[in-house]
Amino acid sequence: MAIAELTVETREKKGKGIARRLRRQGKIPAVRYGSACPVSMYAVDRMAVERLVAESAGALVALNVDGQGVNEELISIIKDTQRHPVTGWLTHVDFYGVRYGEPIQVEVPVVFEGKAVGVAEGGLLQPVRRTLEIRCLPKDIPENIVIDVSPLGLGDAIHVNDLKVEGIEFIAATNFTIVTVQTVSGEATAAEDEEIEELEESEAPEE
Repeated sequence: MAIAELTVETREKKGKGIARRLRRQGKIPAVRYGSACPVSMYAVDRMAVERLVAESAGALVALNVDGQGVNEELISIIKDTQRHPVTGWLTHVDFYGVRYGEPIQVEVPVVFEGKAVGVAEGGLLQPVRRTLEIRCLPKDIPENIVIDVSPLGLGDAIHVNDLKVEGIEFIAATNFTIVTVQTVSGEATAAEDEEIEELEESEAPEE
């Protein structure tokens, strides 16, 4: 995965007043922390972060602090963001410091490829998960996880335990479904309606 570069400025003060002042300047407060790095506070151009989030979600970020150039010790990922409830603009960003030789846990998007056999037979491809939690070395973080859905027939599904990618561990408490091909028919709809009616009747209080 390519490493994005982001210029940040050191800031020593914090608080709502400082944050408002930064936002009037088109900047937002940022903080960097991690298991093996000190907490550092920065100011960063809001639009630059907006572009980074939109174009390189989950990517590694090399911070250029105060114009001193990028430093491998400052490689990070975007850990969290906050947005204004009305405008939707970014108001704060958290960076998490990583080391090349230590595995980290990140969330990456899923991309579905191919046309499922079951879709050609009248079924409906139903994605269940659009992102997946993975654990790997920073250098092995993929831009996305590509899943070929071509072999899926009616009623078939791909679960997280079906995925095998060298160097990547998929984080999952259960063997959840990622994508499935559902049957679309009047009979199926009628059966679903019948199940709902039976459930409602079983839950209805006795008169």
